[in-house]
Amino acid sequence: MFPVIDLGFVEIPLYGPVFVLGAVIAVIIIRKLAPSAGVDKYDSFYAVIYGMIGLVIGAKALYFITKLPNIIAHFSEYLEYLGENTMGALSYAFGGLVFYGGLIGFALGVVRYCYHFKISLWGIADLYTPFLPLVHGFGRIGCFLAGCCYGIEYHGPLSVHFPYNEYSPALSEVPRFPVQLLEASLNFICFAVLFAILRKEMKRSESDRRLKQGQLLGIYLSYYLIARSLLELLRGDDTDRGMIGFLSTSQIISILMIVPAVILLRAKNREKIFYVPEKEDAAQPHEIASTQAE
Repeated sequence: MFPVIDLGFVEIPLYGPVFVLGAVIAVIIIRKLAPSAGVDKYDSFYAVIYGMIGLVIGAKALYFITKLPNIIAHFSEYLEYLGENTMGALSYAFGGLVFYGGLIGFALGVVRYCYHFKISLWGIADLYTPFLPLVHGFGRIGCFLAGCCYGIEYHGPLSVHFPYNEYSPALSEVPRFPVQLLEASLNFICFAVLFAILRKEMKRSESDRRLKQGQLLGIYLSYYLIARSLLELLRGDDTDRGMIGFLSTSQIISILMIVPAVILLRAKNREKIFYVPEKEDAAQPHEIASTQAE
């Protein structure tokens, strides 16, 4: 566990830099691959910015929703705490991130960009898909360093005993299963497989491509919703997350994600992956200037 970098005059939480490192690596590779996918490299970059704004909003919003029942149940105490320690109360309500909220927010941000600038959504979606688990894997390493999203009590091989953390006092009481690192590993494996599929499809001519638009995203969602549902059984931070009955918020969302995953996989009426519709010949800038001069 290595939650912060202490520079002497300021402490920098390490989760953010680790996540940003993964995002930067993803963006660099995406920009290089964009022309092969029929996507403008600038669009591939700016759509990420829209997506990241949506990611932060969505991840924070869903985190707040998981805390809301407890805030409502102890509303008077929370108001008192808000008056005594405003930053602490706000941190309790908005201090964390929920992956599914971030994924949905990222998707909405990208959709907004594509709609506003009339960019092919499928081209962007198929290009981005392999890099979702890559960035998420870096994020889970950040979770491990921060000591959040920790695992169940575990005394077997590779168990981890975290030091005391004032934000999660129960964390250091017993050895834990390193569920964050397991999820990071599964995400990196998913990235490797999806990236290999992506590159293989790019090398094929359009007529020989086997995947249709959105199917790569369907494969990713199918893989992750199963993996996440099982990983939740190894999580030990139940008191810090939303639970409905015996199911966690993430397990419920995983169940709901089955429908869009199946729809994406079926892809009956969609074009082949990275399909670029033919466009009418447009006048070049010098031709426009010549016409105006006449």
